[in-house]
Amino acid sequence: MNINTDSLVTFLITWGIPTFMVVRTYLKMDSDDRNSAKRDFKSAHFVFTIGSLVIGYFFASIGNLLTLNIIKLPGIFLMIIAGITITVDMWRKNKAKSMLTPMLIAVVILFLIKP
Repeated sequence: MNINTDSLVTFLITWGIPTFMVVRTYLKMDSDDRNSAKRDFKSAHFVFTIGSLVIGYFFASIGNLLTLNIIKLPGIFLMIIAGITITVDMWRKNKAKSMLTPMLIAVVILFLIKP
């Protein structure tokens, strides 16, 4: 198990900056907004769309960082499932824009698969 230096920098930038910004914003919220955010994050719609996409990308990033395909492949699988779910969800609202989601997720997966 080796740690790839390029993946370490990418991992820290990709996950460090958004995590810092989310925590800072959460701490600035009042209690009503915090409860609303917690309720939104616990909803099934969020978990099966954005939540599984983020968790899949996190696993794939950890897999790239540690050069372990056993962690990276389930992450990519979660991202594929999330892409399908997001596309089906968006299809009801706008058919043209819903086709953009699988293409963007495919590009991300291609960048994750490349050594």
